[in-house]
Amino acid sequence: MAHLKALPHPHLPAFASEGGTLRAEGLRAYLLALREVYLPYAPVPPVVLYVLSERDWRARLSHPYGLPFQRSEGGTLALYAPLRYPERLLHRLREVLLSLGPPPGEIPAFLDLNLGHEYAHALQVAWRLRTGARWLDEFFANYLFLLGLERARPELAKHLLSWSAYLSRLSPATRSLSSYERRRGSLESALWFQAQFTLKAQALLEEDGDRLLNAFLEAAPLDRKKGHRLLLALYPELRDWFAAFGLRGAPGSGSALPPGS
Repeated sequence: MAHLKALPHPHLPAFASEGGTLRAEGLRAYLLALREVYLPYAPVPPVVLYVLSERDWRARLSHPYGLPFQRSEGGTLALYAPLRYPERLLHRLREVLLSLGPPPGEIPAFLDLNLGHEYAHALQVAWRLRTGARWLDEFFANYLFLLGLERARPELAKHLLSWSAYLSRLSPATRSLSSYERRRGSLESALWFQAQFTLKAQALLEEDGDRLLNAFLEAAPLDRKKGHRLLLALYPELRDWFAAFGLRGAPGSGSALPPGS
């Protein structure tokens, strides 16, 4: 691609804006460690990594510059990460976190860590595990990401869980799954949901290891109904946990009241 530095690799080819070669190589090494964990489960196709300056990003993408994200187009799986996190994004995040006190680490490092979450989304596409239900796809991506991170980089998994415990203390105005599904929540709400999903994924992994992943792979391709039914068949206790979002029994609300009470 014009103006981008190509960094060939059979499994994770990368393209970087000027000054982004070392950053791209570092992020690729992180993703390749996750890939090794996932290989025994199913074939892992190539995923292209782009590390772009704001100028190069805006020339190619309509997505806002800053947060890493995953996209699949024309049979190609791609991940996008910024060359540098814009100060306006870091300022927004600092404002959201202000009430919680000092975070458990540097915000840019946490954002880089979550590129692994986007890699998990790419595998969901490749393995036909996307259901079309945003809450379910995000929940499973958190589970798949944490599974890989705990085995590939356990020290980073502890860091992710520290961040999740920290972010779970947020108090967003929007906590309902219906609003989350319609993407009507705030940045605070998105961070809170991700934290709740990660902490619940940790509980499932401690209880059953990779049982959920194996069950989903066996049942692929998934859709909304099939994925939801299978998840609740394996873990019926999740019915009340998910139903509680938006009600007084929401995780972290300090109430154990059941839905509808």
